[in-house]
Amino acid sequence: MPGLSKPDRFLLLYGTQTGQAEAIAKEIAEKADAQGLKVDIHDLGKTEKKFNIERETCAVIVTSTTGDGDPPDMALKFFRRLKKKTLPDDYLVNLKYALLGLGDSNYTNFCNAGKTLDSRLEELGAKRFYPSGWGDDAVGLEVAVEPWMEGLIPALCQLLGHPYKEIEVGLCSVKASGDNKSQTENSSKSDISKEMENSEYLKDEHKTEANGDTFQKNMSNIRKEEGASGGLSNDKIKKSSVSEVEYATLQTSVLPLSGEALAIPALSQAYLSLEYLNTEMEDNNIGETIIQNGVPFPSAASSVTMATVLSSTVMTHPEALKKTISLRLGIEESPFDYQPGDSISVVCSNSEEEVTRILHRLDLVDKADRVCQFSIIPNTKKKNPTIPQYYPPVSSLRYILTTCVDLREPPKKAFIRTLAEYTSEEQERRRLQELCSKQGSSDYSHFIREAGVGLLDLLMTFTSCNPPVERLLEQLPRLQPRPYSVCSSPVAEPGVLEVAFNVVDIPSGDGRTFDRTGVCTGMLDRLTSSIQRPYTDHCPSSEDGDISDQVANLQLSPLKLPIFARTNQHFHMSDDLTVPLIMVGPGTGVAPFIGFLRHREALHAKMADPTMYGDTWLFFGCRHRDKDYLYRKELARFEETGILTRLCVCFSRDELDSDTPRYVQDNICRHAVELVPLIDKGAKIFVCGDAKNMAKDVNEAVIKSLQEVKGLDTEEAKKQVMRLRLYKFYLEDVWT
Repeated sequence: MPGLSKPDRFLLLYGTQTGQAEAIAKEIAEKADAQGLKVDIHDLGKTEKKFNIERETCAVIVTSTTGDGDPPDMALKFFRRLKKKTLPDDYLVNLKYALLGLGDSNYTNFCNAGKTLDSRLEELGAKRFYPSGWGDDAVGLEVAVEPWMEGLIPALCQLLGHPYKEIEVGLCSVKASGDNKSQTENSSKSDISKEMENSEYLKDEHKTEANGDTFQKNMSNIRKEEGASGGLSNDKIKKSSVSEVEYATLQTSVLPLSGEALAIPALSQAYLSLEYLNTEMEDNNIGETIIQNGVPFPSAASSVTMATVLSSTVMTHPEALKKTISLRLGIEESPFDYQPGDSISVVCSNSEEEVTRILHRLDLVDKADRVCQFSIIPNTKKKNPTIPQYYPPVSSLRYILTTCVDLREPPKKAFIRTLAEYTSEEQERRRLQELCSKQGSSDYSHFIREAGVGLLDLLMTFTSCNPPVERLLEQLPRLQPRPYSVCSSPVAEPGVLEVAFNVVDIPSGDGRTFDRTGVCTGMLDRLTSSIQRPYTDHCPSSEDGDISDQVANLQLSPLKLPIFARTNQHFHMSDDLTVPLIMVGPGTGVAPFIGFLRHREALHAKMADPTMYGDTWLFFGCRHRDKDYLYRKELARFEETGILTRLCVCFSRDELDSDTPRYVQDNICRHAVELVPLIDKGAKIFVCGDAKNMAKDVNEAVIKSLQEVKGLDTEEAKKQVMRLRLYKFYLEDVWT
């Protein structure tokens, strides 16, 4: 039965939104299995079906954070169960646990789901057997996750009374010859032992407390070595006095890394076999195929449905830095419940050009469109191998590369290790080994993760790398849908959804071998290019009509787009229109507030007493008044009709007087005397946009406003803002 303790067994749980936590949990499972431990792995959504946490004695939990510090959608039931106030204080008294939280420190509630769960487990009597870890995507998850995992396994072995055995990691010994060329050879056992001795967090591997201490010390050493950003400092990449290259690049390294022995990940076990049949695959529509196969997405609040593209309008001047598009979608044919503040996720695909280039590079063009089938390699050494559920049972290689896998995600170190195995040129193989090694962590962070280098970039850079496509498909992550805030109202315009987004442009350089656009924004731009309305300095609305006549004239089939709803748990305005609103949304961050205002306008018309309407403020900012002022005319109309009490706009790149606000946070401080009384009356503050800079600056502006108007000191003002957040009066929908 689930939950019964067995010798050497532990429960491994993960809560994932995009697959990161699941991938890390599976890596932990493989490391534990190599030690002979018995792993029972489940996602948190299987609570009460596959496991009962209250019956466990040893558990390892990996969970991500999503939304405004919320648990992953799949884990909500588990979190709610443990949150019940009726549970006794000794509910989990027999449980020993270790927890790894994943998050992004650009967000205010960093790792909030993991930290909340950690505290609740303690409250219910559970005891930590290993320090909790916090992976930060802002600096690279690997910076904290790798040492945390490496210390976890010895701690598990000690707790379970299982002998820990040192497992040789892959090592390369590099010797510089007289002409300064690298020579790669296998390390001796003594080299391996010496390298392992240098690993701080493995020295006291049989002492639980020591493992915790050394994990913390190791993290401190990593931060000192690489800097808080996890990047590569300038002095790290400057030339050595004996180096032939001036700077390290994606393709080349400098001393001391180029002369070090390397600790590299163990090579992952092959497990997929791909058979090509003699028939060619018929063209498949991505959305219809997903619907037919019932392929689930963990973040989906509804099933995938096909929306009809009603219009696509360019909202920015041709000279604007960014191209912004408003996309209106028809959803009358399928039930689709949403509220203003929610998002839709668009099921996207990789660009045809990028897929074709990969097929050419791997010499697979002649097989690309043939029907193929997956199977598991007989006698594979991989533990519990399964064919990824998002690979259709009948498909083609072109379809899989186009719709199933993410070609842009910077490859993980284990993936780069696999690429090195299939690289024939000695110096190229050595460089790939460096990039996936412990010693090359700074180079990996700088040249792979921060630069946004993808699979095709590596294949084009390391030309002697020729991996079997099956090995790529084993490790390429799933292509995730992209979320966009809804800026429409189901009351104002039933059956229609609207989103607004910037088309992301990513130039070549820094290891990127070709110019590219964002995966989804580029797809949407290409998909609608033939029917896009050009910029006309007005906002798209229902008055513009749809594009059915235009499509008919071009003899085109209606454009369809696979989407699903993604509920934003808290980012909703009240239907009580007396509640004041303070909305902050520069750039496309204004999108959900357009939905709020359209919704309020429709509800206001039905109010018995329209004079009871609460104050509604919007802080909007962009670069130029005449180039990227989104929804300009519609916002002016909202202000004229009183739906919007105050519209505060600012333009950061226009020529302005020195005392004119340039950013939304400047405008907030300028209007502090009027805003603080609204906050005291129960106004809800909504912030949407960039998490890295804007959201933090707005938070500081609110704190400063409270200080100035109410005479608070800094700490008390911060506490007041934290209380607003805690009780959901300060809400964010932000991204990096």
